[in-house]
Order: sequence, then structure tokens, then C-alpha cells
Amino acid sequence: MLLSILWLKLFDAAFTLDALHKTIFMFCLQSAAGYWVGERMDKLRSLAFLDSLTGVLVNRRFCEKLEKEIERARRNRYEVTLMFIDLDNFKKYNDQHGHLAGDRVLCQFALLLQRAVRAHDIVGRWGGEEFVVLLPHTGTAQGMAVGERIQTEVRRELKGVTVSIGLATFPYHAGSALDLTARADALMYEAKKKRDCMLTAMH
Repeated sequence: MLLSILWLKLFDAAFTLDALHKTIFMFCLQSAAGYWVGERMDKLRSLAFLDSLTGVLVNRRFCEKLEKEIERARRNRYEVTLMFIDLDNFKKYNDQHGHLAGDRVLCQFALLLQRAVRAHDIVGRWGGEEFVVLLPHTGTAQGMAVGERIQTEVRRELKGVTVSIGLATFPYHAGSALDLTARADALMYEAKKKRDCMLTAMH
């Protein structure tokens, strides 16, 4: 606003009431446009970070948050537990009920995960029917309790669907974000052989 008035003075524009009104109008218009552009940018940025189907974090964004959390945990000496979760027999479910029904199950499962964890925990979709949950300030026993709660809720809410979980804790089972990811992922694949199973790493 002040810059607009100075601009009028600088170029000897007629500083009338009408000119002032026009200046105020342009200032308001520019502010509204700036706000709208900012809102759109925030939405686009948010969309880039979230899975388009389930609304949880995409793989890349989850990995970024995992890296940062492990670095904080290393500096401040606290535990972080990572869970890899896979929907058992999901391909068979898709074949029997169709892909739309499969997509609904994925969305329901993502909501169930978000309800089952704390506000500061992080949920992501690793790919396909695989999901990941990051639990800061959480040891193995606490993480297993969360996993058991998730399995119970899945059996109750998603009839005919079960999940297999691999769970590992920093710093006991891995010393880096990459190693923690590999450990939890490998445990999940072992758990899938039994189905409706949860496995954790040994010290």
C-alpha cells in the first residue's frame, strides 16, 4: 500500500481520492491473488507428499521423515520402531472381488492404521498392499503392542483380511535408517509365510 502511494508520488501521478481508491483496490486484489497462489502451492505440495488413493505418505516422503527421525534419535538417544505391514492374500482378494473392492480395502486399512497409532506417529504406503508405520520414542515391546492392536482391528473390521508385520527397533536391531528398513522389510516377508503373523528382530 505504502509502496503504491510512493509510486504515484514518484511519477507525479495525480494523487486524488480516486487514485487512492484505485491503489487500495489493486493492493487488495494483489493480496487476494497472492493468498490464492500460496494456497494452491500448499495443496500441490501436499498432494506430492501423499498417496493419491489412501492419503498417507508416499514412499519417498516417508523415507525422508524416517532419515530425520533416526538422526534425532541418534543425537538424543531414544528408540524408534519401524513396522512393515502387508495385507495377506491381497492379490487373491482382488481377483475374487475386483480392483475397486481392493482399493476400498486399502483405503479402509490406511484409516485403520491412522486410528491405531498416536498423532505424532507416521504412516506411509510403501507400495501396492505394503504399508509402513514409524513409531518414535517406542521400544520393541511397545511396538509389538501396537502391532497386535492393528491385527485385532483388521480381523474385526476387514472381514476375511489379515496382515503380516515385520518390526525392528533403532538402535538395537539396526544402526541406520537404511538398515532398519531392510531389517523390518525382511521380517515382514518371513511373517508372510505364516500369514496373520508378526515377527521382530532379535538383539
